[in-house]
Amino acid sequence: FGVPLTLLEENSGFSSPSAWLGIIMRAVKKSSTRIPADKIILELGVDAPGDMQKLLQIVKPSIGVVLAIKPVHLATGQFESTEAIAKEKSLLPKLLPANGTAILNADDSLVANMQTSAKKITFGIKNSADVQASDINESINGINAKIDWQEESVSLFVPILGKHNLTPILAAITIGLACGINLKDCVSALAEFHLPPGRLNLLKGINGSKIIDGSYNANPASVNAALDTLNNLKTERKKIAVLGQMNELGEQSKQLHREIGEHVTEVADEIIGVFGDAQEFTKTAQRKNKPAKFFQTAEEAGDYLKLKLKANDLVLTKGSQNNVRLEKCIKKILANPHQAENFLCRQEKEWQ
Repeated sequence: FGVPLTLLEENSGFSSPSAWLGIIMRAVKKSSTRIPADKIILELGVDAPGDMQKLLQIVKPSIGVVLAIKPVHLATGQFESTEAIAKEKSLLPKLLPANGTAILNADDSLVANMQTSAKKITFGIKNSADVQASDINESINGINAKIDWQEESVSLFVPILGKHNLTPILAAITIGLACGINLKDCVSALAEFHLPPGRLNLLKGINGSKIIDGSYNANPASVNAALDTLNNLKTERKKIAVLGQMNELGEQSKQLHREIGEHVTEVADEIIGVFGDAQEFTKTAQRKNKPAKFFQTAEEAGDYLKLKLKANDLVLTKGSQNNVRLEKCIKKILANPHQAENFLCRQEKEWQ
């Protein structure tokens, strides 16, 4: 649904039949008019085998970007393995026209080895690539790096958290280069870039605390990356990790949660688990004599934190959507909760 709704410039009808009817009626009317844009950027998200084929029947991209292959959407009826995910995503570069451009992540072997008849441009941090990032430094203020492309070298600063965010940033720069924009302009355009709500934004919490808001969604790779970010940042007081269940992990769920539990105990001074298999985080922490609590809801976790946060405490929140919704926890500990709709994800009426 996401791709056609984007092309139609429509929001989801959620569970309202009348809203969907309105979308369909407007879609019929719009179908005979040209989309008022020179370039359209679309996320071709795949949840199950066959999804990419369906999406590529709707749109015929001239530039195709593959960012990474991670263990997500592994529940019943979805993918059986990361290799199956790679096979599905590989259809994007494979089906590009010969005069198109495939932009691939050199740091992910499953992506780097994808076949294409289009022009191929790679980006990377660890492995050698056409667009290369190096000399990377992270602080509470943002990320600095050097970006190399052909004979050029430019200094990058982006005011966001998370070294792992350099991967999509490099992809964005590479898209710009493929469209004929020079490297300096690509990099300078990012100087005031901010992540959307829920993607590791730094927020002001109660009593002078700070919150790293990763409430939008979670999978093992993104949680590990968020924990690395928490580890890299300095604070005068406690580091608290509030981790919700990671959804759609199928039979591997408990084991993957246990693995995250091992990581979080090395990084955080206190661990809070929210909903379902997030209990594996707290069980692991308790075995290692780390302060840990489990709550069934995000609101309960927020009430607990509200009573104990102090100045310069640094709180990382990271969890999935359905049944977790850690933005509800954050709302209780925001310094200015009345401004929640400006900072937090899923504040629309339908989500409430």
